[in-house]
Amino acid sequence: MIEECRGRAIVLDRDCYGITLSANVIAHNSGGGIDLIDAWGCAVSANTFTINARHGLRVGPQAGRITVTGNNFSDSFVGPKRKREDNPYEAGGIVLEGAAEITITGNVFSGLDAEAVRADAQCRHIVIANNLMTDLNRKKAGPGKSLDLGGAREVVQSQNLESSPSR
Repeated sequence: MIEECRGRAIVLDRDCYGITLSANVIAHNSGGGIDLIDAWGCAVSANTFTINARHGLRVGPQAGRITVTGNNFSDSFVGPKRKREDNPYEAGGIVLEGAAEITITGNVFSGLDAEAVRADAQCRHIVIANNLMTDLNRKKAGPGKSLDLGGAREVVQSQNLESSPSR
């Protein structure tokens, strides 16, 4: 369990490759969860990202060929209410900045302040499939997008389920 960091919980930089980040609880980090700055051929799987400001996972322009599978990105929802409604931390999803060859499959995104996945126009070769997304864009005045792919190129989206919050 990695929690309550002032910055990011985990950072991979300087030619990292072939690393698996799995089965962690990454919670209440004000700078974000995992930041893949210079990471290649890595897997991020079976982690729980709870109330991480800015992002649960960020993949930067010097990273690629990343698999993101079976993770839970969430706030503090416990049935009919939130455990920490007055929590100063935000709940973030995935941010892709100039990243390439990214697969995002089989994840749950719930109770996030913004969209589940946000990408910029420099991203390419992105697959987003078979994810569950609910109760997103909590900081926005009206309904927002579940995915904001910002003009990313060569994107495949399929069988993502967007649902209303269960209350």
